[in-house]
Amino acid sequence: MIKQWAEYVRTHDDAEWSRQQNKLINSQLQSANEMAADGETDPVRFAEARDDLADR
Repeated sequence: MIKQWAEYVRTHDDAEWSRQQNKLINSQLQSANEMAADGETDPVRFAEARDDLADR
């Protein structure tokens, strides 16, 4: 997968793949926020896990 991504980045315009990455990241954040709002996740545990990863 890494080799495919590297090839894609080399062969496509920066603005194009950057825009695509932005859409992907925004959709993931939206899904996480919706899950938290619906009570499908524990926002405190999520924040703790996020902070633990950031500390590494």
